[in-house]
Amino acid sequence: MNLKNLKNEVLVQNTKNLIKEENRILAKVLAHFQEIEERKLYLELGYGSLFLFAVKELGYKEASAQRRIEAMRFINKTPEARAMVEKGELNLSNLSLLERVSREAQATHAQSVAALNLIQEESTSAVESEAKLRGYFKLENKKRVVKIEMDEETYQLWLATKAKLGEVLDAAAIKKLCKSQVEMPQKKVRQAPTTRTAGRVLRRELLKQAEHQCEYVSSINGRRCENRHFLQADHKVPYFLGGKTVQPNMRVLCQQHNAHVYQKLKEKNVF
Repeated sequence: MNLKNLKNEVLVQNTKNLIKEENRILAKVLAHFQEIEERKLYLELGYGSLFLFAVKELGYKEASAQRRIEAMRFINKTPEARAMVEKGELNLSNLSLLERVSREAQATHAQSVAALNLIQEESTSAVESEAKLRGYFKLENKKRVVKIEMDEETYQLWLATKAKLGEVLDAAAIKKLCKSQVEMPQKKVRQAPTTRTAGRVLRRELLKQAEHQCEYVSSINGRRCENRHFLQADHKVPYFLGGKTVQPNMRVLCQQHNAHVYQKLKEKNVF
């Protein structure tokens, strides 16, 4: 593409036309994200979350994937924002911010619309916009600032850890990592084949056998889910259909795929 010979006014007009097209494409991309999430297609393809699907299947960088997912979720619950995106009146950063703050505030639809209008009143920095929204929702700033120094090798390990956890924000990743390492005290239950819940010993054997990774394999592309967190012991033949709580009838699934398998059974009218 040779732009050198274009007149100034043509170059400017072409740029404006491309920006309009870019905004329309963004709206379409977010609509596709919404449909993929509604179908839970990422689970069918062996990904434990929409975030991992966007990063590993669609090729987005972590931050870009997170912004688009948050933007899609805000539009899904506040359809009034879709036209603003198409017109270029609302960017990804503001949509992402609106989703995070409105979710924290557990906002109603009317409140989300009001917040949408509030953030459009005047052009402000990201920090000012967040302060304005938090003020509107009367949210306290309870964040603690912790400074951590690390070498390059540790930093790269941390980036890889965040990607596996499916989180782009450091605070969210740290919280999820800590929760996965701190087990809540559980009652010691004597294990028997008729017991519904896998006991400690059986769960430990299942995790070892699965190498601490979700065992869901996509029937579409043969991909095995890579999730290693929030793993659950699941019955291959469901317990309510007579399946026993014994190792041959058990497998390890992440929370997302466990719910996905249950939903598929429900759709087949198995129960």
